[in-house]
Amino acid sequence: MGALTEYILQNFTISVGLGKRQSFPKLQQCPAILSANRVQPILFSSISRVPSVLFLSLAAFLSHSAKADTFNISWDNDLLLGLDEGYTNGIRLSYLSAPASDAGSRSATAARHAAEALSALPNIKSPGKDQALSFSLRQLMITPDDISREQPSSNDLPYAGYLSVSSTLWGWDASTITGYGAHLGVVGPESGAEATQKWVHKLTGSDEPQGWDHQLGTDVVGGVQAIHARKFWESGQNEELEQQLAWVSSAMLSSFRSHGRIGSVWRVGENLPVNFIPGYAGTSSAIGMPSRINGAGHGWSIFLGLGLQYVAYSYLEDNAEPYQFEQSPLLLQAGLARISHEEAA
Repeated sequence: MGALTEYILQNFTISVGLGKRQSFPKLQQCPAILSANRVQPILFSSISRVPSVLFLSLAAFLSHSAKADTFNISWDNDLLLGLDEGYTNGIRLSYLSAPASDAGSRSATAARHAAEALSALPNIKSPGKDQALSFSLRQLMITPDDISREQPSSNDLPYAGYLSVSSTLWGWDASTITGYGAHLGVVGPESGAEATQKWVHKLTGSDEPQGWDHQLGTDVVGGVQAIHARKFWESGQNEELEQQLAWVSSAMLSSFRSHGRIGSVWRVGENLPVNFIPGYAGTSSAIGMPSRINGAGHGWSIFLGLGLQYVAYSYLEDNAEPYQFEQSPLLLQAGLARISHEEAA
């Protein structure tokens, strides 16, 4: 297989609270996603205004590290919107093993063992399915509207940092994708969120947040998650214009944020990859599967996702005293992504 390069040309995710105020911003944009698949040298998204030397350095690291499997770096930032409204930065590093069917890969062995151990889970070891393991490191930084105040307003969101690690076992075939995972994290100064946000704001020339001395204290959180997606309609074939419709459902039971989500994804393009629910499609679960679970050669695709999320529990809402705010339990979400990918010799 040649080197695979994927370009995230544009990506938007919109979340609208139905009822109470939500604790995350209404519009999030992912200005940079880097990934390396097998011997892929780099992926670079040019829409970010962050200096290119940062991404070139990350890409150089990936090109040496990704001799097999998939590595992915994604960064959600408010910098293109000029907002700090509850969720200001989110960074995720992800690794996806080679498919279990790849007899020549060491990481495929781990995927096969995990699939055997968890074969009782639905849609993992069904006939015709392949499997892979993913691991993710994720950091979130949550801030109030006004980051210039040293003492945040009690009528606003608190400062909070979150750092977690997660692992997910994936099973898929041409029509379905299923994942089961677990995560463990920490809230508080140990998350490193303060240092990361100040570094990003300095790098981008943004105002430095002043209220991190009042961030939420240390707490350990964790939980489990699952996702299942199925294509219910498709037309066209490789080298032609293809269209696909799929429904997606996911659930997370966690002491940080518990929610359920259901939605649908429409995808159109040429030479489409097998993964029809990438994390930037808007309706998929943020469990950490990088965008590729196999190569697809040269092509392009456009995603449009629409979903509904019910938030049953929020750590922020439950532990933010004396701060007074309410999170909307019901969120309407929409996502749009435009992607180009190619395979070099």
